Amino acid sequence: AALSALAPFAAFALIMLFTRPHARLSAGISIAAVGVSLSSAVFLLVRNWSLPAPIQITGRWLISGDISIPFGFLLDPLSLLMLTIVATISCLVQVYSLGYMAGDPGFSRYYGFQSLFAWAMLTMTISPTMIQLYIFWELVGLASYFLIGFWYEKFSASEAGKKAFVMTRLGDIAFFLGLLVVLMHFGNLNILDMNGPQVTERLSPVLLTVSALLIFGGVMGKSAQFPLLTWLPDAMEGPTPVSALLHSATMVAAGVYMFARIFPFFSHSAAAMTVCLSIGTITMLLSSTMAMVSRDIKQVWAYSTISQLGFMVMGLAAGGYAAGVFHLTTHAGFKALLFLCSGVFIHHYETNDMFVIGRRGGRGLLIPMICMSLATAAL
Repeated sequence: AALSALAPFAAFALIMLFTRPHARLSAGISIAAVGVSLSSAVFLLVRNWSLPAPIQITGRWLISGDISIPFGFLLDPLSLLMLTIVATISCLVQVYSLGYMAGDPGFSRYYGFQSLFAWAMLTMTISPTMIQLYIFWELVGLASYFLIGFWYEKFSASEAGKKAFVMTRLGDIAFFLGLLVVLMHFGNLNILDMNGPQVTERLSPVLLTVSALLIFGGVMGKSAQFPLLTWLPDAMEGPTPVSALLHSATMVAAGVYMFARIFPFFSHSAAAMTVCLSIGTITMLLSSTMAMVSRDIKQVWAYSTISQLGFMVMGLAAGGYAAGVFHLTTHAGFKALLFLCSGVFIHHYETNDMFVIGRRGGRGLLIPMICMSLATAAL
């Protein structure tokens, strides 16, 4: 688990400090590191899929008075599944980027940011406490800001990066306040303890509902739920491989993953689950209608992503834990494929407009058309 999480961080440090002038070496280091993460994640998934109980490995990180904050890893079927999904999509996107970003003056910087993102996302996935999850949740937001605004000399890209950063921060403030409520009244942010029955003994029904709704604010920001959904289509200003990475299994799915991670905690409050269900339903309907009137191929996939995230939130909030997590897993595959296929069309025809691509004979690109059709059918 440590190898899986730390390999991309080592790659990020090497690229940014030493190998930035050497583009091919930087790409090789980054892909090798995420390959190590993927191998480790698959090994852990296969070996520990039938765990009788979660494995938690922690060491003391910070101590202040009576409060001790641990740092470590939590391995159970959910975290192992998400670890494998993130490592797989990150590896595929980095390999795809070799051709897509070839010749870009920021090639090494791009791979450095990709490694930073992979490190933050992988470590967040296997966090044993909500405070560690929150730290890496924020690092994921920082890495996505760097990637969305990668072409910072382009005004619209820098504005999109700032918009994504600010709007997700709004949800994160609520998320942090919710964690403080739990810490003050429960005295513990360990995920296994928060999911246990003892949380209802320490927190009143009102406090449970308030804390659950505040924590859900983080889901609304990161997973672009109503009303914090408008940043996601604008995030298309980044390179297409970034869109595939952020809008498939990784950044935007972090909110849904966090919802699933502390699902028993949420399920103690029927009122909170009803609010979450309503927000998921509104998001699903709003974004799917927005997709119908967009001509930009990447924006259509972005609105589709918001809609599918709404479905995931609906599934979890309605009590369908397996359904929500299953859709999170399948969405990772087909949405990454849709974005990567659209990247081929955009690269070939130098436009995002679906009508223009169609008029210029986009259907003649046989392999991307077949792959996109398969991904659409999966969706």
